[in-house]
Amino acid sequence: MKKKLSFLLVCLITAIMVINSSITAFAETYDNVDLISNYGVVIDYETGQVLGGKNIDSKVYPASTTKIWTAYLTVKNTKNLDEPIEITEPPGVDGSCMYLEVGEIFTVRELLQGLLIHSSNDAAVVLAKYVSGSVEEFANLMNEEAKKAGALNTHFNNPHGLPDENHYTTPYDMAMLARKAMSEKTIREIVNTKSISFKEKNTPNSKVHFSRYFTNTNLFLTSNDNMNYKGQSVPIKYDIVDGIKTGYTDDAGRCLLSSAVKNDMRVIAAVFKSNGTNVYVDSRTLLDYGFENYTSKTIINKEDYTKTKRVLLTKEKEFIYKPKSSYKLVMKNGESTESDYSYKEKLDYDLPIYEGDKVGTLEIYNGKKLEKTIDLVSTSELHSTFAFFTESNFFNVLFKIILFLILAFLLFIVYIVVRKKYKRKMKKISQKNKKKNTQARKKTTQRKKR
Repeated sequence: MKKKLSFLLVCLITAIMVINSSITAFAETYDNVDLISNYGVVIDYETGQVLGGKNIDSKVYPASTTKIWTAYLTVKNTKNLDEPIEITEPPGVDGSCMYLEVGEIFTVRELLQGLLIHSSNDAAVVLAKYVSGSVEEFANLMNEEAKKAGALNTHFNNPHGLPDENHYTTPYDMAMLARKAMSEKTIREIVNTKSISFKEKNTPNSKVHFSRYFTNTNLFLTSNDNMNYKGQSVPIKYDIVDGIKTGYTDDAGRCLLSSAVKNDMRVIAAVFKSNGTNVYVDSRTLLDYGFENYTSKTIINKEDYTKTKRVLLTKEKEFIYKPKSSYKLVMKNGESTESDYSYKEKLDYDLPIYEGDKVGTLEIYNGKKLEKTIDLVSTSELHSTFAFFTESNFFNVLFKIILFLILAFLLFIVYIVVRKKYKRKMKKISQKNKKKNTQARKKTTQRKKR
């Protein structure tokens, strides 16, 4: 009995040590950064690696930083960003707004500008209904796509971030969603815009009842004031910053998503539950921490990796292709990593090829381990020598018609053959039955004569 108890005690102690070591290991997956706020994180844009932070997985309210995800889903689900949207009903939302009026017509792009530059809640509602039909359905889309992007501790209930107990996130989740959004060129351009104006106009496709002028709410881009940073008075405006989005409610406090580029490296910072200019102090602390403590190492540069492929029986004779994106690693200063990188191309395409089409994949190996797979995309066009026949809509339709007629003819031949066989078979059966009947009648006649 004592031996059993001793064994159980040893197991229990071992389990506790394993759990503690797991927790410690998890806690050491990122550097703790000294912040005024209790919630913040900085990640590398290329890899998504966490570089430093504080309580990065704690529940926070995102306020208007929500709008970066609204913008991303709008861009992803809109074919033409210059498509006009007429305001047919009052958006019915308070707070920061463009004050959209019924009858006005703005393009999707203009509403995105109002959403991200001025933080317009009414633009968020209009875009949500445009994409999904209703705010509720758009919120469902936000949650579905957030989970796919790896934001597992986030739940959205609206497209603007106004107070709601069931509308929450974490610093890490929101930074990852911002990273996803910044992959879109349109969003990068808008969040880096310092101001926007909409002049009064009245045309069939654009109606603005009164002129509007908005300055970007992100003081990193627009402020002329100073703040106390590391014991010195420095400008709030920070030249290396190129976005992203501010947020504020009483419950959420001051929130800020920031993106900055330096030394060919982009990092994204997220700060929540701050106050006053402290949100900019903490954001700059995180951005600088990333640049000062980590270095980006390029393994594959998409601009340098450009190749051609010769293809017989084509008009252009060859096409040009390159990786869709570069592949970079981020390493802590002074840290050395074993690297024996090689790559393997796997081309897979059909004619015709147009610029931007996927034509294969590039597998990047570190030693024998597959570390990354990147799509290869064409930067030119390639058409068959017989494109007049193979790519023409007329000939494609004609080919399908001919193919259908041939198939119909073959089916008709099969039908005729089967029908003839069936008739012959029925004829034989009929003859046999007739013969049997004849014989039976003869036997009957012979019996009667006797």
